[in-house]
Amino acid sequence: MDARIFSESDYVSPELVKLSPSKKGVVIGEITSEEVDFKGKKSMKLNIPIEIDGRRKTYRPNKDSIKNIAQICGFETKGWLGKTLAFNIITVLGKECVLAAVVK
Repeated sequence: MDARIFSESDYVSPELVKLSPSKKGVVIGEITSEEVDFKGKKSMKLNIPIEIDGRRKTYRPNKDSIKNIAQICGFETKGWLGKTLAFNIITVLGKECVLAAVVK
């Protein structure tokens, strides 16, 4: 048994995308929101349940990814169910981020 699967994050990360053969995930469930506190600042984040390379993960999109997805699927998240997202890694201010776009 490969123990690496037990050390993985539950979230889509740059490392996960780099190691992914497909670099694609399918939205598999209801999208939820969650209030998070980062360095004393509270904000709302979307949680998108996806399946990537046979593994279930949560994707927390940044604003650019939300705009990319909404441009194709609309801003009502119910319309995102079943859509395939292509993931890319970009660097913003020296930090790697996961950027998503809908596969047409």
